[in-house]
Amino acid sequence: TLTDTSMDLLSSLGLQNDLPEQSTRLSHPGVLKALNNDDDARIGFNCCCNCGTTLLVSGVDDSADVVKQTKSKKQSGKFVTCMGCKRVRYCSDACCKADAEATPPTISSDACGHSPVICSLLRLCNDDEDAEGELYDDDDGKSRWNKKKKMTPQQERAKEASKYRVQTERESYPATLFNILAEGPGWFMEAITRRVRYLEDPRSPEVATERRGKRDRMSNSPKKPIGAGSREKDLVIHIVGASVDSELWGWKGRSDNANDAPVLEAYAEASTNILAYLKSFPILLDSVRLVFVGPDCQASCKCEVPIPDSKSTLIIETHQCNYGEESQYDSASSLPPADCIVFFNPGFSCPDYNWTKALETAATPTKIGNQFGCGTPFLVTTNTEMEGFADIKCLLDMGCIDAKNVPGDVLEAVDHSARHTDGEDTTFFFNENPYAGLRVRQSGTMANDLYVKNRWILGGLFKSTDKINKRKSEGNLKADDVDEIYEQVRKRHRADRDGSEGGGGNKNSKKTNSALI
Repeated sequence: TLTDTSMDLLSSLGLQNDLPEQSTRLSHPGVLKALNNDDDARIGFNCCCNCGTTLLVSGVDDSADVVKQTKSKKQSGKFVTCMGCKRVRYCSDACCKADAEATPPTISSDACGHSPVICSLLRLCNDDEDAEGELYDDDDGKSRWNKKKKMTPQQERAKEASKYRVQTERESYPATLFNILAEGPGWFMEAITRRVRYLEDPRSPEVATERRGKRDRMSNSPKKPIGAGSREKDLVIHIVGASVDSELWGWKGRSDNANDAPVLEAYAEASTNILAYLKSFPILLDSVRLVFVGPDCQASCKCEVPIPDSKSTLIIETHQCNYGEESQYDSASSLPPADCIVFFNPGFSCPDYNWTKALETAATPTKIGNQFGCGTPFLVTTNTEMEGFADIKCLLDMGCIDAKNVPGDVLEAVDHSARHTDGEDTTFFFNENPYAGLRVRQSGTMANDLYVKNRWILGGLFKSTDKINKRKSEGNLKADDVDEIYEQVRKRHRADRDGSEGGGGNKNSKKTNSALI
């Protein structure tokens, strides 16, 4: 019997919410051959999940594909799909059975294959997809839930649990954003609020602190909160790569119905956490300004939402363009300087995406950042731990973050040459995100691999990219040169990942590192 939530299922099995992210076995030579010879190989989808045999897939609907085996094996007429979850494919019954068996002790791997735990979690994926269609997509009765004339009490509970998991995934975006900001390390919050404190006393940090301390000692009146003066104080957060299906789910981008958009209410409700935390400094904000930028974002729009139990206002802006290319769009010609830059599941190291301009823009220090001598704070979420390590390595290689600020164990995990001495302070963190949702999803490339959106989070301070700034100062940086610099880094990442072009293989590659499987 499946329990109400996916994480409850893990707890009931004694896994203590430890999601088995990398569960597809790569020990079979056929699987490794498929991955090395075909960039489009999807283990468990168009290749057998156990032996890697290529399956010829036809049809548009993935759930109704007609799959035939290649000539490398005897034709049996039909492909084999797991009868439990109906989400993993094999070339034969023998491979299906072998993948469900426990990993032999002779194989050094933590991948459990298509175990009963994985199968149960994938069955929950089916329920969640139906619930999502019923909640948000208006599927006109196409959902599997709607096909049941009368549901049993157990089915009703399963349906409600699925809707809850889907909702927690969507609300994980505002929950992660504001709770991590409020509960982050002291140096992180100090960096985020530096602009607000600068507006109160626009001198160097040391002078401002000394003057405020002298003023407070000479005055018998209570200390005046920052932001209580005549100048408007706002906290500006850029959400880069935002889309209508993720960060801004369910909102049509119109300002006239802002109060009826659940996503805006969720952000307003979550922002109360950061306001409550800042009052202890004390810092009073007039508004919290969220600037969503991305080509898949809503058309340029701006609206205001009152923040509950507060006199402050939440301002939502959307800009349908690439980050750093706002000058090409009249409505987004000048974004406000960011106090923090947030990337939800960006995939910096993924060759399908190009973050060249966005990272260059994010790593460019603001005027106040130069005054304080440090870069803009940032947050990045990833779906899996391995993706987190890959994005960290990419940021290090691009020069967007300083290796001296990254903890030694993280540098060792990403195989970076820099090392730290014990007890050295760092301004970087990488951990599981306690505010991720409860919905478990199936990987689109390896059928037994699982992930939860925003499950891992890293944060730190950007620094200006050395190579780019050096050439800028020399006055010989052309428009196409920035793309060339980043493309060199991306090529090196692909070489590390594939073990080609003289690369020895990246230790964070699932193909070569059994510890990450």
